[in-house]
Amino acid sequence: MQLGPVGNVFYFVDELEAAAQWYAARLGLDPTVRGTSLVAFDVDGVRLTLHQSDEFNSSGPAGTSPYWTVTDVDEVVAEWTAHGAVAHRGPKTVFTGERLCQLLDPFGNLFAVRQEAAGR
Repeated sequence: MQLGPVGNVFYFVDELEAAAQWYAARLGLDPTVRGTSLVAFDVDGVRLTLHQSDEFNSSGPAGTSPYWTVTDVDEVVAEWTAHGAVAHRGPKTVFTGERLCQLLDPFGNLFAVRQEAAGR
């Protein structure tokens, strides 16, 4: 088996419409897909899907944390925390030189960002 790149990242939320509006504002994107239980965005070729919490999946941080690459971690942290997110782990620069931060969105989900090491 050979894995390809990540194609879709799901965040389960209790308040789908509120989450869709919040993410649209933070990402500066309109949804590309809307259904009764999900809203999806195209983030540079990767789908970010907000899905209504149900009996199979609830909102909140868990054991998996995909990191979205950004130009400036601290700028994202400042913007997102000004709109209700909370820095959960970081921001910090790790031994590889990358700058990382995990944020909790206002809906209880973990959203992680990374910045390439300087000079890369």
